[in-house]
Amino acid sequence: MKRIKTAKQLTFTYFSIVAFAIIAFHFSMFESLIEDIEMIYAENRMLKDKDTAIRLLEGSDLTHVSVPPFSEAYVGKENLPSGIILDSNMTDNKPFELDEGSDTYFEMFAMRSKFILNGEQKDLYLIHYDEIYEISEEKMFETQSTQLLLSLLLLAVSLWVVMRISDRLTKPLARLSASLGERSPTNITPIELPEGAATREIHQLVERLNSYQDQISALIERERAFNRYASHELRTPLMVMKGAVTLLGKSDSKVFLERQRLRMNQACQEMEDYITTLLSLTRDEDLSLTPNRTVEVSELEGICQTHSGYLAGKLVSVNVIYDGHIITKLPIPTLHILVGNLLKNALSCTDEGSVNIVVSDNTISVVDTGCGLSGKPGGESYGLGLMIVRDICEKYRCEFTLSDNDGAGCTSKVVFPI
Repeated sequence: MKRIKTAKQLTFTYFSIVAFAIIAFHFSMFESLIEDIEMIYAENRMLKDKDTAIRLLEGSDLTHVSVPPFSEAYVGKENLPSGIILDSNMTDNKPFELDEGSDTYFEMFAMRSKFILNGEQKDLYLIHYDEIYEISEEKMFETQSTQLLLSLLLLAVSLWVVMRISDRLTKPLARLSASLGERSPTNITPIELPEGAATREIHQLVERLNSYQDQISALIERERAFNRYASHELRTPLMVMKGAVTLLGKSDSKVFLERQRLRMNQACQEMEDYITTLLSLTRDEDLSLTPNRTVEVSELEGICQTHSGYLAGKLVSVNVIYDGHIITKLPIPTLHILVGNLLKNALSCTDEGSVNIVVSDNTISVVDTGCGLSGKPGGESYGLGLMIVRDICEKYRCEFTLSDNDGAGCTSKVVFPI
């Protein structure tokens, strides 16, 4: 497996590559600059010496003259010293360095020019050597070497600063990684910012990780709630079905059998509604794709009829007051569980009086005349039924409130989003 480098190693590698590239470019530019300066100086000097040599050669039969202080002039290639080898690409009036095979230790230049001597066209060759320039070039190189040492020192200091900055930026990430590696799989507590986290990206990363962890926690909690709700809420219809099955063998009366059949049908429907609702609470759904529907009066009346067994001989009347319309995304089984749980809680807290389901525009209120919130252990959070109601409202973005009435009893209200 290919080894993955750390951010510090990558920083060091990239910085070194860029730094050495800059140094190499700097030296190449310096060498090119020295050569250009040398060529420009040699060309200007040799053009001036050429004119001087032509004046010295005019009216004479000389084939060689000296042009102090740095040049020698020769008429014709055959008169050049034996150790001089010209560049094969030489052109007129341009300085060229002597070929490497020349018998000379110094860096010398040659220039060829055409001129008229005693009525004939001749080739004039200038051989140029400037000792002072060579000394100056060495001094320039020494100066450049000093600059190189300073550049390397600056490079080392810069690299140290970059490494310190890189260490400052990457150490919080390393600490965060180590902290995450030490956490147990069951640890879902919020992740703390690592020491030295000074950048916005680290803060955003920790916030995103905590947000993601919150989503996982919510998913786990939904699964736990499903198990908790299922074990509690499905027990009652199962007991009803078990009791009905037991009673079926004790009588042949058609009326009795029909009553048990209805009890079993209601219990089966209640179980189906619970299972559908609880499973939907554990899923993430795009509510924008869920169509709206209008709640019918018959749905609410059917809920009242289903839970009429909770009256158990109490002097309590259950009424549906329809004074508006409700448009919602809640499926029919989910709405039955929502309203049914509110109704069951109201009936369990009311020994006499009334329980009214009041329907107004996008609002359902269950108003009872019972003991109120203080009459049951736990107050507002009494019963798992209300916990299911809150989970349903949270998923479908409904607003749920539970409050005492001015007189007696309490009111539970669900406001559906428009």
